[in-house]
Amino acid sequence: MEDTHIGGAAVVSVASGSLAETAGIQPGDVVSSVNGQGFNDLIEYRFLVADAVLDLDLARAGARLRVRIEKDEDEGLGITFADPVFDGIRKCRNSCVFCFIHQMPRGMRETLYVEDDDFRLSITHGSYVTLTNMSEADFQRILSLHLSPLHVSVHATDAAVRIRVLRNKRAGQILPLMRRLADGGIEMHCQIVLCPGYNDGAVLDRTLADLAEYWPSVLSVAVVPVGLTRFRERLTPIRAVDGAFARETALQIEAWRARFRERLGTRFVFPADELYLAGGVEIPPRAAYEDFPQTEDGIGLARLFLDELERVRRRKPRPVRRPKRLLLVTGSLAHPMVAALADEASRLTGHRVEALAVPNRFFGESITVAGLLTARDIIQAVRAAGACARVYVPSVLLKGDRFLDDETVSGMAAILGAEVRLVAPSPLALARELLDGRRRRPRTRCPESRGEALYIGEAAAARPEG
Repeated sequence: MEDTHIGGAAVVSVASGSLAETAGIQPGDVVSSVNGQGFNDLIEYRFLVADAVLDLDLARAGARLRVRIEKDEDEGLGITFADPVFDGIRKCRNSCVFCFIHQMPRGMRETLYVEDDDFRLSITHGSYVTLTNMSEADFQRILSLHLSPLHVSVHATDAAVRIRVLRNKRAGQILPLMRRLADGGIEMHCQIVLCPGYNDGAVLDRTLADLAEYWPSVLSVAVVPVGLTRFRERLTPIRAVDGAFARETALQIEAWRARFRERLGTRFVFPADELYLAGGVEIPPRAAYEDFPQTEDGIGLARLFLDELERVRRRKPRPVRRPKRLLLVTGSLAHPMVAALADEASRLTGHRVEALAVPNRFFGESITVAGLLTARDIIQAVRAAGACARVYVPSVLLKGDRFLDDETVSGMAAILGAEVRLVAPSPLALARELLDGRRRRPRTRCPESRGEALYIGEAAAARPEG
């Protein structure tokens, strides 16, 4: 059998009871073509497998196989691939002044160093793209296949400012490119990474006004503050976001939200939770987040946390027989919210529950979100807090079994001499863990454990890698 596609897509897992499992497809197989057609990414694959009769060409341990599957149209096969793109991730050609990848030392989790600007990841995974790296063929593909919504990193609509921020001469054409997409029926979610002295103040006003002219093609706009680590030697100077700037910007955006709601029927722009928390501005009510269009950018998760906390407060106490000291570990930004959760957890269980804010010594203490904590900082803080035997880690802090600094869950357990458990970063997840702990979660046991610690953070984790 002649292979019609160079390379292929490696199968990571096959869903139990799925069509793929019934057909004999196994993890480790490489799918090279569907009905004789090769594919370079998950988008092409999804179009090809929509047919009712499929012939899949596979490679397995050096052998070539062909599998036929008959199914309902649009029925999934149950295959998970190792990567969403199979011909290599397209690398970013920008050199943004705020780029987080340029602010990281060596020795971190390998995926953190991938500088991607691939529109296919925007479609399949919600990653943001600048549109500066796209070819005419890419635009034609998006328009002809109606690949929507697209997630676009705008940062500024003023051409000169955007060129200065992205440090790419092609960056100034953002509005014409967005107009082309909008005219082709493509919807967009937009992002602004706010850098004091670059795209704030009047520049931000202009950007929001310009983007509103593209509504409803532009569905929403996220405004997130720049994150600056201590590893910025020889990088472009940027002023850090402090409490006063955060408050001023949050109030500036709230004024725009009120105008947009009256004019468009939607608040349209959504400030990052960090702006409210760092600026001491009250988190808006649930209705202010509408359908929560920007949760992937960490926006609105503080409100969801607080709403879940209210539900926890309505639960009846179920004291445990052997109370222990539990530590709820978080970043400094969300510490007040997590402290309130700790109080409720103590009331419900009889455990001595405490919120422990972990300073980010690795990246620098100006990084205050829990999602950018490293294992080494968590270990140091837990040790300083006193002996413990159980550490709960939020799943959002790991990719696979790796922390940002490439430490593993089992490695943390061995260093602390403690059992390590994973828990979703939410009050309800914690309540279920403490009150219904017989429901097992993934964990690593250390036999000499004698106390407990919990890791939970505000749900705003790190920005999407790349």
